[in-house]
Amino acid sequence: MVKRRVIQMPNLSIMDSLRRMWKRSVPSSILKSGPLLNVREGEQIVVTYTSAADKMKIVAAFIREGLGNGDLVDYSYPDEESEIVRAKLREHGINVEKYEREGALILNSLTEYYMADGKFDKDRLIRKGLDDRAETKRKGYKHYRSIDDLGDFSFLNGQWQTFIDYWDDPNWGTSSGLDIEILDYSPFVIELVAFNVGGIDEIQLAEMLRAFWMGDPSSTAFIDLLEYTNAFSKLLGIPHEKLIGRKLLLEFDPASNYETVIENLTKEAVANVYPIFIFTSPRSSLHAQLAKPSTVRFFLLSTSISTPESTSKTEILLPVENLALILDSLSKVLEENDNINTFLVFDKISEIINLVGFDKTYKFLRYVSEMLFQTKTTALFLLNSSAHELQMVSQIRALFPNLLTYDKDGLKIVKTS
Repeated sequence: MVKRRVIQMPNLSIMDSLRRMWKRSVPSSILKSGPLLNVREGEQIVVTYTSAADKMKIVAAFIREGLGNGDLVDYSYPDEESEIVRAKLREHGINVEKYEREGALILNSLTEYYMADGKFDKDRLIRKGLDDRAETKRKGYKHYRSIDDLGDFSFLNGQWQTFIDYWDDPNWGTSSGLDIEILDYSPFVIELVAFNVGGIDEIQLAEMLRAFWMGDPSSTAFIDLLEYTNAFSKLLGIPHEKLIGRKLLLEFDPASNYETVIENLTKEAVANVYPIFIFTSPRSSLHAQLAKPSTVRFFLLSTSISTPESTSKTEILLPVENLALILDSLSKVLEENDNINTFLVFDKISEIINLVGFDKTYKFLRYVSEMLFQTKTTALFLLNSSAHELQMVSQIRALFPNLLTYDKDGLKIVKTS
């Protein structure tokens, strides 16, 4: 058993009375690092990559979460990777032989799955896909979890348009032309589709993305491993590895589109399969933009409640004026994710200052900075500096070794450690 490091809170007198009153009532389900991708039934992930990208982090996390949830996982991969797929999955902690024996994990090369008789037979493949889903449901699995790593599509031998027609075919939702019973598999199927964009032209890429975006786009998570793996760190001019563990303050102009900075941080967390927690308000633009698909866990700071309220598996409401309870939540996040590269965003510092005063807010931030010291957590704090006196802003700046600003002219790096 791995011994978990307990976060020791510093003794700040202003928190003493609050510490005596708080209750550890935050549900632990929202605090744990897994499932990291958190793909729910009826949702899908589309991953684009190049040969240089480590796609197996995403694939292995998707498989591991599925097997742990009681799903059947059906994984098809490029023919040339047949020798290394099992080895890579083992490296990521998956007992391949055990799950293959049990029938919960099915591994096929693309040619084995799509070109079994030497040609691409669209109707046969649709019938097989629907039969596989029906059999999976009959056996009692919670979901049919499909992974199609299509590589560079070379297995098609030039049958590009036939493949596009296969994905768009209406027979996936109707029995027309097929002598089988069609069931509603929408919530039962969870999909990951990946392809290597290194050898795809822009027209083909547009056709593939359009095919996968049919239906409700909000149910599709898009991960571009070429762009997302260092989406935030490249804004700072540093490699991804140098970002880990940094504590940053972002001073923003509320009239700007500063949210793009947090979007890039979220993309980098997801592409590297790191948990990310965001403390913001229920009606914030961050929550609106990042809540779906549900790869982010939210602590929503509200003025309308006095005790924590869990609204979903990935969201919990916290009373914004109860700094002790917010600290407790932060402490639990650190304890549950000890020795894991965790990303954290803390919005609404300015709102807390207005509600409880600067002195309490400043000591709260000191408290948090000491909690974060020497952890692997990468933390970004947001401050509307124009809403406060310069002396207040200066004191807050002194708590952070890295300072960024964002206004109408974009992101500026003021200092970095």
